[in-house]
Parts: sequence; C-alpha cells; structure tokens
Amino acid sequence: MIENILNVCDLWTFLKNSAKPILLYGMGDGADKVIAACVSKGIEISGVFASDGFSKNKIFHGFEVTDYTTAKRNFGDFIVLMSFASSREEVIDNVLKIAGESELYCPDVPVFGEGLFDSDFVRENFEKFRFVYERLSDELSKKNYVNLILGKLTGNIKYLLDAETSVSEAYESIIKPGKDSHYVDIGAYTGDTIREYLGFAKNVSRITAFEPDIKNYSKLVKFAEESGISTAHFHNVAAWDKKETLTFYSRSGRNSAGTTSHKNVKSIEIQADAADKYIDEKADFINIDAEGSDRNVLLGLKETIKNYSPAVSCAIYHRNEDFFDIPMLLFELYGECELYVRHFRYFPAWDTNIYAKPIQRHGETK
Repeated sequence: MIENILNVCDLWTFLKNSAKPILLYGMGDGADKVIAACVSKGIEISGVFASDGFSKNKIFHGFEVTDYTTAKRNFGDFIVLMSFASSREEVIDNVLKIAGESELYCPDVPVFGEGLFDSDFVRENFEKFRFVYERLSDELSKKNYVNLILGKLTGNIKYLLDAETSVSEAYESIIKPGKDSHYVDIGAYTGDTIREYLGFAKNVSRITAFEPDIKNYSKLVKFAEESGISTAHFHNVAAWDKKETLTFYSRSGRNSAGTTSHKNVKSIEIQADAADKYIDEKADFINIDAEGSDRNVLLGLKETIKNYSPAVSCAIYHRNEDFFDIPMLLFELYGECELYVRHFRYFPAWDTNIYAKPIQRHGETK
C-alpha cells in the first residue's frame, strides 16, 4: 500500500545514527553527489574503495582508494555505499556479491536538480504520490511504484530487485506495437532504442528521431544507413516545449543534456523546438529519455498526444519530482489514460519508465 512509504526510515537518517564505518564504493560524479549529501546530513565517510583495476595509486576527496579486499582487512565490519550507476550484468553480480558479505546500500541522488529523495520529500509530496498510485492500471505497476519509492528512500537494493521486470514484458503487455507503426524516439542516442523497437515491432512505416548531440547524431545516421533503414527522419535538434537556443553540455554519450551538474563538461549552444512541429502524421509510440528535460519534451508534444493518442514511454528517474510530476502531466495531457510503471535492471533506480496509453472502451480508442 502507498501509505507504507510514510513509515520508513530514510537512508540518510539511518546512516547518521549508525556506529559502523561508512565507505564509498566507486568514484566520479555519483560519488561526488553522495559525499555532498553525506556532508549536508552530517554523515562521516571513512574511506573509498573501487573495483579491481580502478583503485591503484588514486586519491579521491582526500581518501586513498583501495580495493574491496583491502577495505575489508582495514575496516572489518562496515557499511558500503554504492556510488555509481550501472546495468552491466558483471557489475550487478559483483554488487550482489559484496552485498552478500557486507551491509550495502545504493543511495538515490538525483541525476539533475537539487535535494534528496528522503522522508521529508515523501511527506511533503505524499498526496501526489497517492494520486499517481491510485491511477496506475495494473497491480504490477502499483507494486513496482511502492517498491521503487522504498528503494529510493532506503537505498536497499532488495526493493529494486523486487520491482524489476524485462523489456520484452513491457513490449508484449503494454506497448504491443502493431503493423506499419510510426515510432518516435526522443533522445535517440546512437540508435540503441530504435534497434530495440525494431526487434519487437512487426513492421515500421516510419521512424522519427531526435538527438541533439552532434557526435551521437552522426553515429545515429550511420546506424540507419548500415541497417538499411529507409523510413527514418532524423533531427539534430533538442526536443523542447518551444523554439529556443539552449546551452547544451556535450559528453558524446548517453548523458549529453541540456541541463547538467557534471564537472568539466564543454558547453555549446544548440537549437531546440517542440517535437510537435516535426510530427505531421499519426504517431503510434513515443519513447522519451531526455536527460532531465523530459517534462519540457512532453509539453512540446501536446498536439501530437491530442491529435494522435500515441502510447508514450517516458523516463521518470532524472529528477526527484519526476516520479509524480511526469505521470500527473501525462494524465492531464491525455485527459485520462492507462498508466503503467516498469523498471529494468539498474542500480540505482535508473531505467524506470512511466507508460501512458489511451483508454480502450468497447473496441474504440479514447
């Protein structure tokens, strides 16, 4: 039940009251954010370790970086804070191995935006969480939603594992692409999600894709050419809610974004516009993963959603408020709709998506 999220001690309160040494597992942007959160909460960090091959002769925030075996020898019984994100099977296996030997948590710090997904945040926004929960269209979504909130609150990876489903399940039970479908991909990267869609769709009449990073865009075009995709319309434009010039932080990777907190990242100016202006025929399925700009993207799809009632998948893990803000916006844009939550294997709760579909009544689409 959704009320359960009000009765849980958040990770930061737990860590503040723990007598065990606390060590970070990992370095980089994620670890920077975890350290900043710990400092803001008055939590002391005792050390840092990394995977074998990444720890030699490195200093991070004043700590000599060791490996896990050395950390065990030096500290004995300690708390591990996983301070990076991954979906790679070998990395997940190693995290689970460490979790079987030591007390491990996976802190949830926002990819973009400020604040923490803590007990105060949940209490302040509980009615919004309840609004979304009550409108979810299947029991699996409700279970996932509660487990993911608990996972983000407590850092306990068991909740993420309990919320995990497969990409194929989402396609087969929710998206159900039909024949001659028009697929729209916003944040298309180098074509991985297009390739995924083509693996499940029977026939695709058209692909419309947006990728603002020029290097990623070039790889996207090359992917289409090499794959023999002749129905693609690619746009080196940032999907947004209006025509505007944006400051864009290019990493030539998945995390290129219009807004970022990454350090030492080169910024450029790019053109942004509403995706509505580029979609001139019925769209069947729209996939959105816009690195923190997801709400703006949806606002720029008002007319497409109104006129064509496509199914939509949108990431809800970039900002803390995405977990309720984006589902509520989708419900508003459709008038009413079916809503589903699915999470694919990732630590922390990345690759979590809300799916919206027009309601089916008596064989008609509303």
